[in-house]
Amino acid sequence: MVVVKDFERPDRDTIDALDRFDAASVHEAVGERTAMDPEIGPINEDVTVCGPACTVRVPPGDNAMVHLASDLAKPGDVLVVAAESRRAAVWGELLTRNAKRQELGGIVTDGNVRDTAHLSESEFPVFSSAVSQAGAVKETPGSVNVPVSVGGVAVRPGDVVVGDRDGVTVVPREAVDATATAVAGIADHEATLRERIDDGETLADLLGIHELIDDADVRVVDSPDDV
Repeated sequence: MVVVKDFERPDRDTIDALDRFDAASVHEAVGERTAMDPEIGPINEDVTVCGPACTVRVPPGDNAMVHLASDLAKPGDVLVVAAESRRAAVWGELLTRNAKRQELGGIVTDGNVRDTAHLSESEFPVFSSAVSQAGAVKETPGSVNVPVSVGGVAVRPGDVVVGDRDGVTVVPREAVDATATAVAGIADHEATLRERIDDGETLADLLGIHELIDDADVRVVDSPDDV
C-alpha cells in the first residue's frame, strides 16, 4: 500500500484538444486499444469525461482511499478506482457533492455506485460497471496514484481518460500529443465521408468493401439457388 501525493499531468491545452472528440474516435486514434470493458458506462448519459487519471486501489468493501484521493486530486482530475469487489459501493451522493465542490473531472470505476437518483441528475461524470445500495466501510487503507487495472485496461497516474455514452478510452500519457493530432485527422476524414454519402456514394464503395470481396476471390451469386 502506498499513497503518492502528486504526479505529472499532460498539458491542459492537449487535454482540451482531446475533449473535443468522442471516445470512439479517440479509441481509433490511439490505435484501437485501451478501451475499457463495455459494461463501464455513465450513470447520466448526457455527461462526458476527459482528464488526467488520479488512480485509486481499494480493498473489498472499503472506500476510505477514494475519500483521500478526492482530497489529493487537483481540479480536472478524473478518479480511476480499481475495486476488488462490487459488493459495496465506492461512490455516492456525498462524494459527488464533495468532488463537484473541488472541481474534479469525474470518476471511473469497475466497482459499483449508489444514490443513482442523485447521480443521474448531476452534471458530474460518474462511470461505473454496476449499481448497489450496499455501503462501504472506511477501515482498510489501499493505494493512491499507483498503476491500476480498471475495465481490463492498465491505467497510470497522468494517463488521460476519455468517456461518453459509448464507453471509456484511456490514452497513455506519453501518447497524448500524438493522439490529439491523430484524432483531429480522423474527424476531418469522417467529415469528408459524410459529405460524400450525402452526395450519393455508398459507404461500402468509399471503404473499398467491394474491392475486398473481389481480391479475396469470394464467390458472389444472385440467389440461394445458385450456391
